[in-house]
Amino acid sequence: AAMRTPRMMALMAAMVLAACGSDSDGGTGPGNGGAPAFTATVTGDVETTVKGDAMFGELEDPQAGQIFAVEMSEDDPTGGALIQIIRMGSGIPGTGTYALLAGINGTPADGDWVAAAYDSENGQLVGLFVATSGSVKVTSASSTSFEGTFDFIAVGGLIADPSQEMTIAVTGKFKAKSA
Repeated sequence: AAMRTPRMMALMAAMVLAACGSDSDGGTGPGNGGAPAFTATVTGDVETTVKGDAMFGELEDPQAGQIFAVEMSEDDPTGGALIQIIRMGSGIPGTGTYALLAGINGTPADGDWVAAAYDSENGQLVGLFVATSGSVKVTSASSTSFEGTFDFIAVGGLIADPSQEMTIAVTGKFKAKSA
């Protein structure tokens, strides 16, 4: 039962839409030329390595209110992976290590952190995983740059086969620029 909390799924879906609208940077993002802005290794029921651009910003979500989000999108013109780390509430978080709340059960409160990973092909969502545990370590935070590492376990699955629950571990680092 990977899809138990409609509110969390609505939040994540809203975030995916926000991400899709903002990643058309015409090929000038930090991942183009030089080191990618994020890299992540996925193990478990899905095994892959992804890299690409990373952006951060504050936004208002209709269900969740003010949120701070780091969005990491794979350099893949046909879709690819998207990893999101979200802190409920306003403001840019400071440096430190933050535990990720299980985003499937319960309602994240102000100050709570959640994470999710998605996979898409040709603009269609094909996979969705929500973190159940893990942490984010913020090593540098300013109004223009937000850097750190993350490590989380997530459950979910493929949209085509929602009855098949899958588990993945996601480990990576990011150097996000302000959206």
